[in-house]
Amino acid sequence: MSCYSIHAFDDGDEIALSHIIRCSDDLDALSAGIGYSNAQAIEIWRGERLLARVTLGNAPLRTEDARNL
Repeated sequence: MSCYSIHAFDDGDEIALSHIIRCSDDLDALSAGIGYSNAQAIEIWRGERLLARVTLGNAPLRTEDARNL
């Protein structure tokens, strides 16, 4: 099991909440993180590595979202 950080963002694209979760691998962390995206956009980190950015409601990414990946 590895520790992952999930950062939730407010409407101003500032971190509003952070959660630490333990997952078996990156896919498990992504699956868990998508559940948090129903209320706000989130980022999933494993240490210093950005695993994914998930938009609000898991909406499709836009061109400007690429700067975050």
